[in-house]
Amino acid sequence: MIKLIEISGDSCAGCHAVIPAVNAAARQNGLSVERIDIESHPEAVQKYGVECIPAIIIADGEKVVARCFGYQPEEILSLWVQAKLEEYGQTHRL
Repeated sequence: MIKLIEISGDSCAGCHAVIPAVNAAARQNGLSVERIDIESHPEAVQKYGVECIPAIIIADGEKVVARCFGYQPEEILSLWVQAKLEEYGQTHRL
């Protein structure tokens, strides 16, 4: 099952600001959202290849499909998610 994973921290203003955009992108594309607090789960850095936060990951089960780092406005994030899902769907017959 494909989902969005939002990796963030409590002290990160960009992380708090991106939450509505992540929720909207998930809703528009019929995806669930998993939120991971980097401070509580530091192993997520290595597991998901996090370079900075906020990190938005598109995952198919345990497989990382795409990564996006830093704050993104709602429109840009939604377009990015849609494009990555289409790209992934062409090679994996979603």
